[in-house]
Amino acid sequence: MGKGVSRSQVLFMVVTCILVIGNLYYNQPLLGILAREFGVAEKTVSLIPALTLIGYAIGILLLVPLGDMMERRKLLQVSMTAAGSLALAIAFSPNFAVLCALSFVMGFFNVSATVLIPFSANLARPEERGKVVGTVLSGILLGSLMARTLSGFMAQHLGWQSIFIFAGAVNLILALVTQWALPASEPQFHGSYKALLRSTLELIRDFQLVREAAMMGAILFGSFSAFWTTLTFLLEAEPFNYSPQTIGLFGALGMIGALAAPLAGRYADKKGTAATIRLGLYCSMAAFAILALSSTFVVGIILGVLILDLGIQVAHISNQTRMFEISAEARSRLSSIYVFFYFIGGSLGSYIGSQLWSWGKWPAVSLGGLVFCLGASMIFAKGQKIRYFASH
Repeated sequence: MGKGVSRSQVLFMVVTCILVIGNLYYNQPLLGILAREFGVAEKTVSLIPALTLIGYAIGILLLVPLGDMMERRKLLQVSMTAAGSLALAIAFSPNFAVLCALSFVMGFFNVSATVLIPFSANLARPEERGKVVGTVLSGILLGSLMARTLSGFMAQHLGWQSIFIFAGAVNLILALVTQWALPASEPQFHGSYKALLRSTLELIRDFQLVREAAMMGAILFGSFSAFWTTLTFLLEAEPFNYSPQTIGLFGALGMIGALAAPLAGRYADKKGTAATIRLGLYCSMAAFAILALSSTFVVGIILGVLILDLGIQVAHISNQTRMFEISAEARSRLSSIYVFFYFIGGSLGSYIGSQLWSWGKWPAVSLGGLVFCLGASMIFAKGQKIRYFASH
C-alpha cells in the first residue's frame, strides 16, 4: 500500500474512467429524442437519468465496499462486463418501461470508475496522493462531460441507439485489458460481507467529517444535475432551437473545469483541502447567479457552464481527498459512502430540476441551484467551526 503508481497505470485509470463513466450520462442530451421516440412527456422522460443515478448510488453502497475485502482488479472486470452487456441491451429497448428498468440496473453495475479512486489512493505514496487521486478523478469529470458531447453527435448522425452500442463494446474490451494493465491488490478487510456493510455504517456514525463531506457532496451534485438535466430543455426551445449535437457541445465547455482537477489535487497536497473547497463553493454560487440572468443569452450560459464545472469539480476533489485520510484500510468504504450520497443527491437534483423547470423554467432552476450551494457552504462553515473548537 502506498508504494507508488506508475505513469502508465495512472494513464490507464484515467482513460478507463473517461470511457466507463459516460454510461451514466449518455442519456442526458437525448431526453428530447427519447421523449418523442417513446411518446412520453418531458417531465416523465426525466425518470431515465434519475433512475440511472439511483441505480448507480445503490451499486456504490452495495458493491464498492467489496474493494476492501476482495481483489479490486476482479471487481473492476465483473463491473465492466455487466455494465457493458446492459448498455447493449438498452439500445434495443422495446418500450419506455424496459428502457427505465435497464437504465437502473446498468447504473447499479457501473461502479468501476468509483472502484478505481480508492485503488489509486492506496497505490500512491502519501506525498503524491492528492495529485494522483485528482488526476484519476479528472478522468471521471472529463468522461461525464465528454459523454454529453459524444452522445449528442452520435445521436444526430447515427441514431440514439448507436451511443449505447459503442458504450457496451468499450466496457467489454476494457474488462479484458484490465487484467494486464493494473496490479493485483491485497484485501484489507477480513470478515463477512455483512460485517463489511456494518463497518461502513459505523464510519458514518463515528466520524463527523464523513457526514459533513457526504452531505456537501450530495447537495453540490444535486445542483449540478439539476442544471444539466434541464439545460437540454432550455437549449432545444426558443430562442435557441439547438440540435442534439450542438447541445452536446456544451458538455465540452465543462472539460476546461475538469482539467483543473489535477491542479486542485496538487494544491490540496500543499495547502490543505479547506482552501480549495472554499474556492469551489464560491465559483459554484457565482455561476448560478450568472445563469439566473442568462435564460436568453448564450454567452451567459457558456460563462456559467465554465465556472460551474470548475467550482463543482474543485470542491468535489478536495472533499473526497480529505475523507481518504481518515483510514487507509477503509478507503473503498469511504469512497462508497461519499459517492452514494453524491449520486443520491444527483438523482434528486435531476428530479427537483425538472420540477423547477415545470414551475418557473430557467430562472427557477438557476435560483434553486444557488440555494443548494448556499446550503453546502453553511454545512462546511459549521464543520470548520466544530473542528476549530475541538482542537482548542
